[in-house]
Amino acid sequence: MKICLIAPVPPFRGGIAKYCYSLAQELEKRHELLLLSYARLYPGFLFGGKSQIDPTVDRNRIQSEFSNLSYNIDSVSPLAWFRTAEKIAAFKPDAVIFPWWVVYWIPMYLYLLHSLRKQGIRVLFLCINVFEHEDNRVKKFLTKLTLRRVDAMIVHSDQEKGEILSFHPTARVRKHLLPLFSYDAGTGSRNDGKFHLLFFGFVRPYKGLDILLEAVGILKDSSISLKIVGEFWKDKDEYLACIKELGIADKVDIVDRYVPDEEISCYFAWADLVALPYRKSRTSGIIATAYGFGKPVLASDVGGFNEVVSDCYTGRIIAPDNPQAFAEGIEWFLTNREVDFAGNIAEFASREMSWSSLVDMIEKLTGDNEH
Repeated sequence: MKICLIAPVPPFRGGIAKYCYSLAQELEKRHELLLLSYARLYPGFLFGGKSQIDPTVDRNRIQSEFSNLSYNIDSVSPLAWFRTAEKIAAFKPDAVIFPWWVVYWIPMYLYLLHSLRKQGIRVLFLCINVFEHEDNRVKKFLTKLTLRRVDAMIVHSDQEKGEILSFHPTARVRKHLLPLFSYDAGTGSRNDGKFHLLFFGFVRPYKGLDILLEAVGILKDSSISLKIVGEFWKDKDEYLACIKELGIADKVDIVDRYVPDEEISCYFAWADLVALPYRKSRTSGIIATAYGFGKPVLASDVGGFNEVVSDCYTGRIIAPDNPQAFAEGIEWFLTNREVDFAGNIAEFASREMSWSSLVDMIEKLTGDNEH
């Protein structure tokens, strides 16, 4: 098939770019791929004042991996949208794939959808998130308005499948768990006799870091060591005050910066357990990353987390917004260290979480047998 994927890929930072890059690698193996990425992904003010580019990534190396990759789209320029539509038309794809995760993309996506519909080109949305983590009524209205214009979608949880079908009952929606993210194996110092907890990723209120800090404070276990690795978008001082008030400063190490791919493996290799005390979410690339390193997760029972975390097998699922329950979850891991989580995770992921099976699903949804 001839497939066009419109998506950010490295050197853009973050889990979305990593997701799209991993998908593009699998598509490149099996199809003629036109990969259209961005010259400018977001205006700077929408990215929390942080850089959108990972300076450690060689763009020329990424470009050499694909036969037809360009970084020309300016997300805020209608002229760039027009040129993108022209480029797609000239390629004559069998299908065009759009990743969906925030309402920012609505103007450009609607323009391109109109163009593709006139040409009779099939469209597939890969919904990394159906609704934003920090949504509101207006964002939900705009999301529904956009997704109703798409007939074929893939989501990563049953919850999100149900959400789409509730407002677009004729849509063809399939669920595939978020595939594993792979990185080079790393080494992290683990010879201190402590139990290593890792909180990884951008620190935002919905991720519930304060819940994890309170749980560590409840335990008062000297063997626990917590690393918080990721940029604080705001309110860092509030977390520092919480750490001081709980008396756990000697147990907490903060790495307040973006961590490039080449360093990620060191932190996950160090970890015994990856913590996701989220107040709300639907899916998370952090679970897929942890599983890629064979690490169990302790996660709140929100969104589709209970579909990807097999309780007492690949991790634990805990009541959300409950520091005491989270503390008890940590204690469970402290007393069950003999469980072969790495083996369990490998078995589970091989069945449910591969990029190859995701592309199989894409082929079925965009092929003639589905139309």
